[in-house]
This record gives sequence, C-alpha cells and structure tokens, in this order.
Amino acid sequence: MDLVSWIFFGPAKLVAAWQYAGILFAVVLIGLQVWLSTRRGVRFDHNFFREAPVFAGLLWVIFNLYELQVAATSNQNPGSGTLRMDLIILVPILYVLTVAALVSICAQLRSKRADKQEPTAK
Repeated sequence: MDLVSWIFFGPAKLVAAWQYAGILFAVVLIGLQVWLSTRRGVRFDHNFFREAPVFAGLLWVIFNLYELQVAATSNQNPGSGTLRMDLIILVPILYVLTVAALVSICAQLRSKRADKQEPTAK
C-alpha cells in the first residue's frame, strides 16, 4: 500500500516537503523548450504554449499553487490516511503530461542531431 500511496501522493508530498518543487519542474521543462526553440530559430508566439514541455510546466505551476492552497486551508498532511480524490484524478494527468513533455524533448533533440548528421547536397 505504501507504493500506491507514493504513486498518488508523491507530488503532493514533494510540494509539502519543499514548497517550490513544482516550480522547479516547471522552470526545467519550460527552460528546455525555450532552449530547443531558440536553437531551431522558432518564433515565440501563441504556438509556443502548445508545446508539450511548456504545457506540462504550466500544469506543474498550477498543481504547486493548488497544493500550497490546500495545505494552507487544511490541517491534514497529504497521504496521512485520508483519501484525497483530487489527487487520484490530478496526479495521473500530471504524470502523463510530464512523460509527454519528456518524450517531446527527446524527439526534438533526436531530430536536431539527425539534421546535423545529414550531409548537405550541393
């Protein structure tokens, strides 16, 4: 049962342990996407926010702020025996979008490497 508790309450426990943990994830994900977009020479417009790392980073910020609000209005610790239905819904979404962001980053890095390795025909 402890594994299930960490799966569903892990991000909330992380934010409870260090209140800016979600912000750190967001900065890393969005920062990587800014770096990749800059390397590709992509213009920063509204499509930038549609990139998976940026979207997942914004979700981490929202989750972090939400958990701070829950902690401020509640006297209970996350995963302390109480069933929080919000985490059972939100955390899998957070995991899926974070994995999608990592896959997107890896795909962008691979495509950049493939572009460098292809010889140009003249």
